[in-house]
Amino acid sequence: MSSERAHRPRILLVGPYERDNVGDLLFLLVTERYLTDADVVAAAPFSSDMRELLGRAVPAFTPLLAGERFDAIWSVGGQLGGVTVGRAYRMSATRGAYRAYRVAVRGGAGDPALRRATGGPPPPWPYVPDPLDYPRNAGAIGVVNSAGLGSLKRLDPDERERRLALLRGQTVVRVRDRASSELLAAAGVDHRLAPDAVHALGAIFPVRRDGARDIAVFQASRSILTSLDRREVAAALAACESLRGLRLRFVAAGTATGHDSLVEYERIARRLRRVAPWLDAEVVSERRPLALVELLARARVVVGTSLHIRIIAGAYGVARVSLARPKVSAYAADWDPDMPYDVGLADLDAAIARALAAAERPESAAASKALARRAHDELADLATEVLALARADTDATRARRAALRQRLRLGPAARAS
Repeated sequence: MSSERAHRPRILLVGPYERDNVGDLLFLLVTERYLTDADVVAAAPFSSDMRELLGRAVPAFTPLLAGERFDAIWSVGGQLGGVTVGRAYRMSATRGAYRAYRVAVRGGAGDPALRRATGGPPPPWPYVPDPLDYPRNAGAIGVVNSAGLGSLKRLDPDERERRLALLRGQTVVRVRDRASSELLAAAGVDHRLAPDAVHALGAIFPVRRDGARDIAVFQASRSILTSLDRREVAAALAACESLRGLRLRFVAAGTATGHDSLVEYERIARRLRRVAPWLDAEVVSERRPLALVELLARARVVVGTSLHIRIIAGAYGVARVSLARPKVSAYAADWDPDMPYDVGLADLDAAIARALAAAERPESAAASKALARRAHDELADLATEVLALARADTDATRARRAALRQRLRLGPAARAS
């Protein structure tokens, strides 16, 4: 029996896979495509029944890491730099459960509430477990991929340094935006800048785009709709001559707390049915990630505030417009500058017209295809590297990783010794 057959690597994929956010769930579904030669377990800070969206339940990672041995702990995706476990719980829990947690916090019992939710000691960084907290996995290969880490700046200095030390102890760190790369470079964290992993959809998940392609997609987070005023949003959409002849579909990037609201979308759609019936405005209730990818890939134009709504559209060369949002604007400037971004409602019609015209140019399609191919190559190379390391691992190499992480956790004095 070959050594490869004798040792099939076990990889724990960690991310916010316990809640409805299409981009986060696609991080999981895309990454799995590159790890077919491993036994992969997907886990999150909190367990959740995700059969409706993913066809599976998602366990909490704390009990898994405490009780089982993994060759690699692979954290993938998202704006995870400054997220605390309390904030992660707010986005994942039901309103009732989160209210009970807040009551417990005020009464001094917040930690027991989180212990029940996480199945053990709450992880300080909810999407990047510290292997040293789990003796069976102290020397596991560590991967952080496709991460946005700029919000590390918002943490107090001690917590920021703790997280930077954890990143220094990873085997591989790849970030998706220039600001994250600059922050890690200044902190002495070895890393690489690469496009968001979800771009790889264009290379691994083909979608037939023949047919009428008469759909225009609109997406905006609840908070941005509130700040813009949904009546103003409806008025701006009704005034868009560039949408004439297209059917308007409202699509949520996520329905978890702090994301989009199907109720708000329906209010805007009802208003549009009165003032602009030619738009045929409807709200899409579909929540399965790959079904939404197909819908977006077949659209004529996609307008939104979500980074991954833009990335999915870009993966298939669909015309795309991003409303003003700093995270999305920064990413678009780095990787997707030729389609409109940082757009206000007053400029929406002109921006859609520009995007539609740009999408017809061969160079635009070529750029989208090249970015999807680059994301695919990055993931394929990363998976090959991690699987090779895992197959070659010994107790000695795991012990060396654990010792390095211990020195990094203890701080500069230990590193100098």
